[in-house]
Amino acid sequence: MKVPNLQTNNTLQFGHRPTAPRACVVDAKPHIRTFLAEALEDLGFVACHCGRQAELPAVLRDTAPDLVILGLLVPESDVTKALHSMAASGFRGKVMLFGGRASPVLLALHELGEQIGLGMLPPLRTPFRDSDLRENLSAFLPIAPPPEVQVDAEQALRNGWLEVWYQPKIDLRRMSLAGAEALIRLRHPAFGVVAPQGFDASASDPQLLALSDFLVERVMSDWTQFAQDRPPIGMTVRLPMAALESPAFIDRMCLQLPDHVAYARLTVEINSIDVSRDPVLARQAARQLAAFDVGVSIDDVMAESSWLDLGDFPIAELQVERSFIAGCADDRHKRAACGMVLSIAARIGARTVAKGIETSADFKTVCDLGFDHGQGPLFAKPMDAARFARTVLRGRSVPAR
Repeated sequence: MKVPNLQTNNTLQFGHRPTAPRACVVDAKPHIRTFLAEALEDLGFVACHCGRQAELPAVLRDTAPDLVILGLLVPESDVTKALHSMAASGFRGKVMLFGGRASPVLLALHELGEQIGLGMLPPLRTPFRDSDLRENLSAFLPIAPPPEVQVDAEQALRNGWLEVWYQPKIDLRRMSLAGAEALIRLRHPAFGVVAPQGFDASASDPQLLALSDFLVERVMSDWTQFAQDRPPIGMTVRLPMAALESPAFIDRMCLQLPDHVAYARLTVEINSIDVSRDPVLARQAARQLAAFDVGVSIDDVMAESSWLDLGDFPIAELQVERSFIAGCADDRHKRAACGMVLSIAARIGARTVAKGIETSADFKTVCDLGFDHGQGPLFAKPMDAARFARTVLRGRSVPAR
């Protein structure tokens, strides 16, 4: 099992440690704590939070944060106690207060922190945006990725470090939420969230089925929870072809499908290169999945497409990867390649997905070309299940930014 490869010879400016910086958010309001913790994780921090000043000493002892962010708790004396507690414990990290823009208490507490020897960052005035937080922390953000993380799938599964994140898929004709793609992420205790560039296992990897089972079980559980926030959405799960070689795995996955007729369709995503290596096996797996009304999506169609001429190969979706979508507005060759896939999809009756949409120009182009669905940073980046439910499902749609 390969693992993400990160830089090995760089340290971080923040805290001068060869790990991701740690931060703790202290505020009485849970939604504020959650928002700040997620924003810090996006900046590369390992973040935690607590709701009361009384919990802070234990956090300082157990997690040794580089940064503590304090909201103006009520009563005000709680913030004063927190500042004095950190100074008395010899805290050597940074402290940042946040509160209302017109609050005179904010400046007074900031000055108190400086007087008792704490490293105070400029206060964060509310309401604030992500860019305001980044600006306040600009001198202390990581200057390079964390060092290499030596973690295999067995260790990650055993320690509970794996999570499933979701990226919205947008119906480009209706500009509404069409579904989501499930993606594995690793949350390392020292390095934070690590993207799984190396989590494509070989057919001989002993953890392949365990990893695939984890993904399917978590997706089915989350999918059921998502249905409480809105009518069920379509779900896409990427699985290695080697896992689909096992009829028992397919049966096990399909038996977990929600049995309510209102649920949208599950789609299994397969890499086109895997399909080209054994198109007969891929067709057999696709037909077995179709028996359970599970669709098959083929990604990176440009890499290899000779298998498309096979008869009786049920394909629900063809995907065009970012390399052909990025810059397509200004590149006629990319537009021509996309047009080829659209023609093939029309011939076999499959929908099309443009992946990795980042700019408004490319978004307009894929719409004009006639793609059915799209996904990418222009709409939303992958996010954990709780954030997906809160910001996407309860918002009912994800318009282009």
